[in-house]
Order: sequence, then structure tokens, then C-alpha cells
Amino acid sequence: MNRVDPLASGRPLKVLLVRPRPDPETIGLQHVMLVEPLELEVLAGLCAPADRPVVVDLTLEDEPFERFVERERPDVLGVTGYITNVPAMIAHCRAAKRIVPGCATVVGGVHCEVCPGDLDDPAVDFRVVRNPVAAWPRLLDHVRGRRRGRGIVRVPPGVLRPGEAAGGASLPPFDFAWSRPDRSTTRRYRDRYFYIFHDRVALLKTAFGCPYKCSFCFCREITRGAYRERPLEDVLDELASIDEQDIYIVDDDFLVSRERVTRFLDGVRRRGIRKHYLVYGRADFVARNADLVALFREEGLRTVIVGFESFLPGELDAMRKGTDVETNVRAMEVLNRLGIDCYATLILPPHWSRAEFDATGRRLCDLGIRSVNLQPLTPLPGTGLEHKAWDLVIDRRDFPRWDLAHVTVRPERMSVADFYAEIIRLYMATLYKPWYLLGYLKYPPRMIWKMVAGTWRVRRQYLRKLADARAALPADSSDSRAAGPL
Repeated sequence: MNRVDPLASGRPLKVLLVRPRPDPETIGLQHVMLVEPLELEVLAGLCAPADRPVVVDLTLEDEPFERFVERERPDVLGVTGYITNVPAMIAHCRAAKRIVPGCATVVGGVHCEVCPGDLDDPAVDFRVVRNPVAAWPRLLDHVRGRRRGRGIVRVPPGVLRPGEAAGGASLPPFDFAWSRPDRSTTRRYRDRYFYIFHDRVALLKTAFGCPYKCSFCFCREITRGAYRERPLEDVLDELASIDEQDIYIVDDDFLVSRERVTRFLDGVRRRGIRKHYLVYGRADFVARNADLVALFREEGLRTVIVGFESFLPGELDAMRKGTDVETNVRAMEVLNRLGIDCYATLILPPHWSRAEFDATGRRLCDLGIRSVNLQPLTPLPGTGLEHKAWDLVIDRRDFPRWDLAHVTVRPERMSVADFYAEIIRLYMATLYKPWYLLGYLKYPPRMIWKMVAGTWRVRRQYLRKLADARAALPADSSDSRAAGPL
């Protein structure tokens, strides 16, 4: 998208773009994966040539947010985040207004696009709920015109003012536009971005939305179920411009179409692009296309993040996953045979007992799964799960704990404390088998240290949650494994 600035003769805008640091209550996957704020880099690239965008990644800064506002004195503050960042995003807007009263405050990101009411606050001037790539430049021109006392550019469609509600009829259709990110704005942070064992990772987005209809998924709600792919030549142009060797393709599912993956591989061969890739992919694609996955391996595929969700009979049907346990097993066999790392994700429903945890642990061991993300079933707002009559143990407004790691729904067959204990036990049994630890020696020492330190920080957070859950138990309750080793 070419940036056209109708008010370029005006004073350039000082634009401060911020990623909040995680709340202490949020169980910190940033300890084991921390990647560039791609959405802020895209916004920076859309600023007018004379503007001065500054990107601040507070996850990597020691100074408080207020110090950056005092230093930059921005005309515009842009803050993005997830559901867990809602209080911080509002707090940053309030602080910016206090320090620089004339600062225009803008919030966005996936949660704002799906649940804009959660970010409705007098200190938030604008909530971007649709088509940020198209809306952001026009919003800056609106602010620029207001600074000059001229309302030349109106607030663009898809941007809400305080008190305004998002109605379907009032919102523009999705345009799926994309713009090249300005990665120079995060230069001072780039050697600290990583994803598990992938060091100095850069992000690449090639498509929007997801064509599947899993009941638990928040990602497809952002585009209301629509799915669009970027032109591959445009993707390859961007890929060739990235300095980093390790590329994380952050599509909700990159392995959707055999034909498109084939054309992607043809393109990287034709252009002589040599990278290492980390991608999301469904188990059924991997199982059906072992030959294509093998070709991808030759072109640099190192890791596939697979949403297995479950290895227990019947559960995948309940999640509308459209696959089965046997397919999950075949996919893992393909990845093992090709020597491709698998980062597995599993959903832990509230009806699980210790028997389901034990059966899952045995299956993970049998399949040689070494890296796993265990997600207690979380009925995120905006998804099909939200409207069921759940017995919630975490309030809907307690945003920092809606992180896909806390137990948000009361377990049906054990206490909350027992459920946390089983999560910890399953993590320890999966991640810390001696022969798995020996296999990690193939990675650089720096990454081994990051992973060991990071997983123990996450474990410490889980132990605190376990202690809190035990303290909340009635005095006469039985927490049968509370004294077991963790």
C-alpha cells in the first residue's frame, strides 16, 4: 500500500507505538517465546515520510511507560495487545493524557477488533475495530488536520470514538490489505526475539483468517470466518528483504493448500532464498502430504506447530476439529520420520479426571512429543464457547488471567488445585525426560539456557497458582494428591 499524505505540509506527527509488558498475573509464555511486535512495525511503515514513529516494546524495557511519554511527548499514542493486556492498554492511554493532554490515544489489536467494548474508556480517543492498515493512515491525517484546526479528513470507518458501539451495519467490509512492516523501528530489540529453540526470529504473515471452524478458536473471529491469502510474489518479496535466518510464518494455518505450499517452495527455490521456517499446520495436512512436507524440509522447514488438541476418543468431534486421533498419530509419525520438530498444543477440558491426564501423558511419551503447550479450555469472548453455561472460576473482567493458561472453568471431577497439579505434572513428564534433555544438546547453548530458565519461570508461576488454589479449598475438602512431588 502506497502512503499518500494529503497534509504533508503540516508539522510532522510524533507517533509513539507501544506493546505493553505482561501483567504479573498472566502466566508468561514470553519466558519461552518472545517475537517482534509485527502489528506495530506495520503501523510504523504506514506513517507519512515526515512523521517520526517510535516503537517501544515494554516486554524488553526496564523503564516505566511514563518515561517514554515524557521523553517523546507524542502527538499520537498507539497501543495494541491481547485480552490479557486490556487494563494496561487503558492505563497507558490515561497516563499519556495526564502527561501530554493533547495526545491522541489509539488502541487496536485482535481483542479490540472482536470485543471493542472492553476498551471503551474516556481516555481512549479511538478504537480501531476494522481494517487497521487502511484506517491508520487516514486516522493520522484526521489528527494532523485537527492539529491545524481543519477537519479535512474524517474519522475513517471502522474506528470508534468513546461511547460508540460497533454495529455490523456500520462497519466496512474487510479489505485484507497489508503493508510492508518497518522492521528498522525495532532494530534495538531484534537480537532478543526468539521462539522456543528458534533464535533471532522474524515474523512473516501470508494470509488472514482461517478456513476451518473449530469451536474454541478466537483467530477466525477476527475476520468473522473469512479467509484471504496474500499474493505469493508479494510474500516472497518481503521474505527476501528480511535479514533474519529464522522465519516464523504467523498465519493461523500456513499448511492449508497443497497447491499454494508447492508454489511457495517453487518461489523460494527460484529466488535462491535460504531460510529456516517455523509454521502452524494442521495434523491432517501433515498426514496426507508427507511428500510435500519432506520437500519443505529440504527448503528449510524446521518446526511445525500442530494443534492436536486431544489424543482421546470423541473430544475432537466435540471441538469441531474435523480430524481424528488416528490422523494426529500419523502426523506425528511423519514429523518424527523427517526429523522436523513439533510444538504440540493440547486443550484440557474441565471434564478431565486424572485418568485422562495419565492417558495423555502416555500418548505424548509414545509419540516422542517433547514440546507441548497445555491449554485449559478457555471460553474466550467472541468464540462459540462463550455462550455455554460455564461455571467460571475467573471473572470475565479479570483480563490478565484469560491467558489460555489459567484454569478459567471449574473442573467437574477434581478440585481447581488438583487440576493445576495435574497440568504441572504433565508438563514435567513431557519436557524433562532425561533422553529428551540429551536431545536438546543439538541446539545452541544460549537457546538451551533460555528454554531451561524460561520453563522454570513458567513452572514457578504455576506453582503459585496451585498454592492459591489450595489455600482457597474448604478446610474439610480432600485434595488427594496435594502432597505429591511436583
